[in-house]
Amino acid sequence: MKKREQNKLARKTRIIEVAEKLFFEKGLRNVTMDEIAGRLRYSKATVYSYFASKDELFFEICQRGNAILQKQLQEAAAKHPLGVDKVRALGRSFFEFALNYPHYYKFISYFVSGSDFSIDEGLEIKMLHLDKILADCIQKGIDDGSIRQVNPQLVSKCLWAMATGVLDMIFQKGDLMQKNLGIEKMSLFETFFQLLEQSLALNLAADREV
Repeated sequence: MKKREQNKLARKTRIIEVAEKLFFEKGLRNVTMDEIAGRLRYSKATVYSYFASKDELFFEICQRGNAILQKQLQEAAAKHPLGVDKVRALGRSFFEFALNYPHYYKFISYFVSGSDFSIDEGLEIKMLHLDKILADCIQKGIDDGSIRQVNPQLVSKCLWAMATGVLDMIFQKGDLMQKNLGIEKMSLFETFFQLLEQSLALNLAADREV
């Protein structure tokens, strides 16, 4: 890579890192491109030469978080041969990601569910595939007989929506529920996946006892 290209890449990375820190501190809608440029001591024109809008910059940060998430999900799924067990492992891994990287989780969830972003449609479509590994594991379960016949893409989207709903409840009311109802955060998520498995899985109990 030529020196000029290296400098451009370093500058772009620096913009992303500074913007990420500001977004984490203040929230997406409370940060302006002027503020990002000021923190960097760049002109606003320089920042815009790399990112056409704040939303595109936000997308890059979501992609950083998604890279971590995908790596964790792949590692979790690889430990299990059966599709139904892969799906369960993905659930636990997703939960751990949300707890260990709460800012990334919230940003990804906000981006996927949001409708007020001004970015290229191709970028939005790219994020629609972040649950592909889940759909693939569901298909694996169908193929190996551990999951009943379902539409993997449709079910993976439903599971994403339900899992984020449970996680949002944990983030917002988890401490209150644990204090007043005795419901632990991990128990809430484990129960969700037990219900999920009961709805998806074929009866493998006899086979597993052999």
